This record gives sequence, structure tokens and C-alpha cells, in this order.
Amino acid sequence: MERITAKRHLLLTPLALVIAAITHTATAGIIDDSHIDLTSRTLYYNNDTRSVAKNQPTGEQLGQGFILEGKSGYTEGPVGFGLDAIGLLGVKLYGPTGNNISTGMFPQHDDNSAPGSFGALRLAAKARISETQLRAGYQTINLPVIKTNNGRLLPSLYRGYTLHSDDIDNLVLDAGFIDRVEGRNQTHYQKLKSTGKASGFSSGFSYAGGRYTPIKPLALSYYFAQLSDFYDQNYLGLQHNLTLGAGKLTTDLRYFNSQGNGNRYGGSVDNNAYGAIVTYSLWGNSLGLGYQQLTGSSDFPYLDPGQTVDGISTDTTGGSTGLVTESPLSKFKTAHERAFVIRYSVKLDAIASGLRFNSSYVSGHHARASGSQVNQNEWVRTVGLSYQLPSEWMKGVTLDWKNVTYRTNITGTRSQDQNMLSVTWKFGLL
Repeated sequence: MERITAKRHLLLTPLALVIAAITHTATAGIIDDSHIDLTSRTLYYNNDTRSVAKNQPTGEQLGQGFILEGKSGYTEGPVGFGLDAIGLLGVKLYGPTGNNISTGMFPQHDDNSAPGSFGALRLAAKARISETQLRAGYQTINLPVIKTNNGRLLPSLYRGYTLHSDDIDNLVLDAGFIDRVEGRNQTHYQKLKSTGKASGFSSGFSYAGGRYTPIKPLALSYYFAQLSDFYDQNYLGLQHNLTLGAGKLTTDLRYFNSQGNGNRYGGSVDNNAYGAIVTYSLWGNSLGLGYQQLTGSSDFPYLDPGQTVDGISTDTTGGSTGLVTESPLSKFKTAHERAFVIRYSVKLDAIASGLRFNSSYVSGHHARASGSQVNQNEWVRTVGLSYQLPSEWMKGVTLDWKNVTYRTNITGTRSQDQNMLSVTWKFGLL
């Protein structure tokens, strides 16, 4: 018996060494190319809905968010495999009961209060073939037809399968299927739905498209998206850069065509969104002028990543769109609406290196909310300062202040005043 055991050890030892060597070779890329980043965000948010009729208090909360994200490299070989992970933690530092209604910073209890903390851990498996990457699990996406929102303590996340390819010169391809979403103030994945008059949930969101750059100054984009049982959407985009004098002129044209898919929107979807913005940049200054017009019988539909939290309705959806009018408190998406856009930013390095001023004004007219027989109006004014601390003081720290004023008489909306102060510190742990 002892001789048999000894022989087994003699056979297994070389085999174990071979397996260990293969494993070490295969996983070398995973370890060598991996990195872990930690983002700390302290956010003070004050939101006055200016709604006497609802007797709603001003939303005022202070919170601390932590985003720990680890990305591995890929195993060696024609097909490489890897794993990504993200850990999210939000902690309430201040916020009386009831204030959570108009901030949406934290999950919401039945009495409108917020828990002391909330968080989640998400994983994603990935594979790479040449310059094509596939992911399964949590997703952060920034495309015209679907976007991750990062406007509070923690980002929203999607769950599903995505493909991103840079294999063809001058052409970037993207495709994916999303079946769940975790809003920026949620602790678990929830079903998908659309904004607007939507009811019920969707079985999934699919998209495909790409960005083609035939010459360096010109980029053409096309994407198709479908939120099953809600809407189909086609997007066409054109962006062109032109050197003009000492500065640069950027032309950005966007067109969305949205039609119904199923009957859960509560009515037919029929919307065309034509948008254009021209921006001139010179000596640290940037001035943009834009216009958007909606046609069709319905509002512009888009994916809503946070309309409810555990079945409790909130006033902050946290959705983002690819519209040129995208603003903190309004998308300017009401049927027939026409909107003018002015955006201005300037680098103030002469005052302090890393200091930047940002501002925008968007005014919408001729909006026809559902059931309204008259034209209605809205406008948003946004001003803000951003300051990135010198690296010799504290590397990776940014201070931000943003003030937003929103005035509206559109049915179903409310005028608001918003102030946000944040301190963000991002640094690498590995």
C-alpha cells in the first residue's frame, strides 16, 4: 500500500508542476495588467422644489460615497479572459426624514427617510479576441442611446452582455443586451422601463451600432436601440472639427427617430429629435450655440434607470440622454418642444492652475404636455466652478460647486433650485 501511494506521488508531482507552470503563464497577463482604483466622493446636495401645494420640505443631504473598482488584465493566448469587480458604498452623514424625496441620494423607506448606508458588489467576466472585447455582468456605458448616470454619490449600473470592437481601422463597433439596472440610489438590480407615460417593465434593452471616422476631423455615428415592449430608436450623428484661426470650431449634429414597440408606453411613441450645437474653442474659452426641435405626437422616450426604489416612486429618475439639450433638471423632451442652447466654459489658470468655470442656459418653448392644449415653456440655468488641486498638494482631488435654476409651467413638472458641493478624490491602490 505504501509503495502504491509513493508511486502516485511520483506521478502527480510532475503533473502538478506542469499545471502550475501552465497556470502561471496563462494568468501572468491578468496580474501584470491589473489595477485597483478607489474613488471617494463627499457630496452636499440642496434641492428646493418650490412646491407649496405639496408641502414638501427642501431636500438637504450630506453623504459620503466610496467606489472601489478592480480591473484585471487578460490571460495569454488567442482568446484572453479576465474579471472586473466594483464595490459601491454610500453613507448618510446628514439628512432629516422627508428630505430624501427631492434629492434621490439614498434608498427611500416608507416614511420617506433614508437608511444610514447602502451598497453593492458587482462582478463582470470578460474575454478579448484581438481588439474585440466581450463582457458579461455589470456594465458602465456611454453611448447616445444608453448612458450611465454619475450625478450623485454612486453611479448607476446596468447588467447584461456587451461587445466593443476596434478591430477595423477607423471604425468602432458596439452591441449589447441589458436586462437589469441598478439606479444611483439603489442596492440591487431592477427591471427596465421607459420614462414618460410608461407602465410595466421591459424584458430587455438591445442596441447595436458604431462610429466611423473616414478622415480625422469627421466622425459619423449610427445606433439602433430597442427597449422591448416600449420603443425602437434610431440615432444618426455627425461631428466635425475645423481649425479656424487660432481656435477650433466643432459642429455636432444629432438626430433621433423613436417609434413604438409594444403597448406599455401608455400610448403610441412617435418622436423625431433634431439637434445641433456649434462650439468654438480659443485660448481656454469655449462657447457653444445650439438648437433642438422635436416633432411627432409623443415625448422623447429614453431608458429610466431609477424611477422607483423597491417599488416606491421617487422624484429623481437619474436618467441621461444623448440630446444636445441634456441638463441637470430637464431634458427638454416634451412633444413639439423647441429649445435654444448656450454653453460657455473657461479655464482660469491665470487665477489658479486647475480652476475652471462652466455655465449653460437652455430655454424651451412650444412644449405640448399630454392633455395640454396650449404651448408651455421651461428654462434651465447652470453655473459651476471646478478646481483640481495641484498634485504637490494632494494628487487626484477635485472640488466642484454647481448651481442650477429651473423654471417651468409644463404640466407634471415643478420649478426647482439646486446646489451641489462635492469633493472627489481618486487614487490607485494597485
